[in-house]
Amino acid sequence: MKKVVVIGTGKVASHLTKAIVTAGHEVVQVVGRSEQSINRMFAEMGMTLPYTTQKSEVTQQADLYICSVKDDAITQAIQGIDIPQQALLVHTSGSTDAAVLAPLATHYGVLYPMQTFSYGKEVDFSKVALYIEANNDNYLNKLTLFAQTLSPNVKQVDSAMRTKVHLAAVFACNFTNHLYALAADILQEANLPFSDLLPLVNETTQKVHTLSPRMAQTGPAIRHDQQIINKHLSQLNGKAKVLYQLLTESIQDDKL
Repeated sequence: MKKVVVIGTGKVASHLTKAIVTAGHEVVQVVGRSEQSINRMFAEMGMTLPYTTQKSEVTQQADLYICSVKDDAITQAIQGIDIPQQALLVHTSGSTDAAVLAPLATHYGVLYPMQTFSYGKEVDFSKVALYIEANNDNYLNKLTLFAQTLSPNVKQVDSAMRTKVHLAAVFACNFTNHLYALAADILQEANLPFSDLLPLVNETTQKVHTLSPRMAQTGPAIRHDQQIINKHLSQLNGKAKVLYQLLTESIQDDKL
């Protein structure tokens, strides 16, 4: 699997395509909805590649076709593309079943990079866990060898297991980042920068490299310091107040 077609031009597609090129594979074509989105992707990557905006022009000369679009657009993005019978078609979704690709290709699977991707922020793919799946052992072996050129951390998991991984990632990353945003709002009310919290954020993140998350838990909730909890709640309103209360109760109900 040396020749690759990437379908999609978003953040995951941009980072993954760059990693594929860096690993020595040939991205023979990028497929996007518009030249504008393709040009934005190339600018983000710092390189240009062959591309098309027409599904009828997608090349047949590739070993691997990677669909990297939002979950509810996967089928639509691939429909109308003639996937060669000998090629492998995969998507990059964390929670979409591999079987959605069954009507679209003979050989299909998943290449899910469990990482958060943003424009303007480089990602070291050698440190990214890649969760893969294929509908037969021969192509699973091929996909494994391909994935191992991107990262040494490659795991073969089925769709049910991968959904659990994605759910855990949403809690650990997406929800946590939203809490950062709420914290930034609170600091802004006091005319203080979010950067003041970065040493705390960094130490919290580093601790779970050596301690379990439960062992690393601190704060008024774990101490059952109701006086401080009530004081905090009095300063909040709306959903932020509800979140504080729910998270406090969750910490206190958790069994260490």
